Amino acid sequence: MGEKIRNVFKTTGAFSCHHPTHRQFDYAVSPYHVFKVTRCWPEGCVEFLWRCRQFDKGHKCPKKYKHVGRACSSCKYYYEIKNCHTPETNLDDTQLKEFIRELREYEGWLESMNGKTVRFSGIIDSIRPRLTLKIGRSGRHLRMEDYLVSFPNGYLGTDLFDDRLYLKITGGFLKRNELAIGDEIECDAIFTVEKGRVILRNPRRVDLTKNGGKQTLTTSNALLGRATGKIISGSISFCEDCQYCCLIDIEDDSRVKPAFYRRFYCLRGIDDPEYCPVRLKLLNATDNSPGG
Repeated sequence: MGEKIRNVFKTTGAFSCHHPTHRQFDYAVSPYHVFKVTRCWPEGCVEFLWRCRQFDKGHKCPKKYKHVGRACSSCKYYYEIKNCHTPETNLDDTQLKEFIRELREYEGWLESMNGKTVRFSGIIDSIRPRLTLKIGRSGRHLRMEDYLVSFPNGYLGTDLFDDRLYLKITGGFLKRNELAIGDEIECDAIFTVEKGRVILRNPRRVDLTKNGGKQTLTTSNALLGRATGKIISGSISFCEDCQYCCLIDIEDDSRVKPAFYRRFYCLRGIDDPEYCPVRLKLLNATDNSPGG
């Protein structure tokens, strides 16, 4: 009988932060962000906002810049605002100590597993391209590296990982196996951890049980989505489970201090969920249903 393991780094509801960058996620932050990325518990973190006295007065920039950027730091009109943000928790002292103990224990388990080849089995619930946007002084560059097959849970040997985990695959693997939601896959793969997520890599000895469903993603559709998609600007409460929505990793080198963060990306090119045809179709179906 194996163990049951949860991803403590991705526990929801334990922490929140009212930093503006968390607005799209309803100000919820993961323990991974709090303890590993910003290390802001309990002191908080500091943010410096770039400002321009000319823009504040509604005037144009003497150098014809459209917004405040890295090149403005030596300008006499440039100034900064210092903001401090402290994460909040709904855990009392006893619960917090127990949570931190569980987190450290889980972190030790991750270290013991990292790099090992494991036998994995799970049922697919989404297949999405893996996108990275790099923002620099010369502009923006969006690249698609591979694909992430997502599972709500899965078995690592005899242990149940009772949380979301991913299998990284290539476009060639996707074409050969024609993966679809509901398919069950069993394979050997290398256990790795990336930004708090468990990602299995280099699948081999693959055994695939098809569910007879339709393929949900092709390489051509993914490439089209990369070209025409948009970063979602509004609330993502509706988008998280949508097959056209994926996370995009952003590397922003246009700031004084480079930043790394994630946003939600719509492969159909809908930047505001309020006008999403998928959402509107579901709303109409609900309104027209008996008793709706």
